[in-house]
Amino acid sequence: MSMKTASALGAAALLLLPVGTWAQEQEHRIGGKAVPEEQVAEVQEHCDSLRQGEKASPVAEAAYDEETDAAAAEAAEQTAVDLSADLWNEDETIDVNKLSLELCDEGNFALSDQ
Repeated sequence: MSMKTASALGAAALLLLPVGTWAQEQEHRIGGKAVPEEQVAEVQEHCDSLRQGEKASPVAEAAYDEETDAAAAEAAEQTAVDLSADLWNEDETIDVNKLSLELCDEGNFALSDQ
């Protein structure tokens, strides 16, 4: 292996380290913010409950209360916007009661293997 090839491989390896670390830190993002590491398990549990039908999604509840499909779609969209805006607390934690399935999807909280 030539010195030039070895240098190129070494530089490539150095570039990959920060990218891998950055990708792990960015895995769970909702509303453009990283979910605090200390809340990941709580958010995962809440998202699992939503996916399994143990808890109702606030977006689905808003749509359910309407009498027409158009009104249901509008209510669901507005509720999703409102939840996203109010999701984050002042201390940069998530209010898990405002999570919807859509926000779980955005944050890469798929149904866990329980």
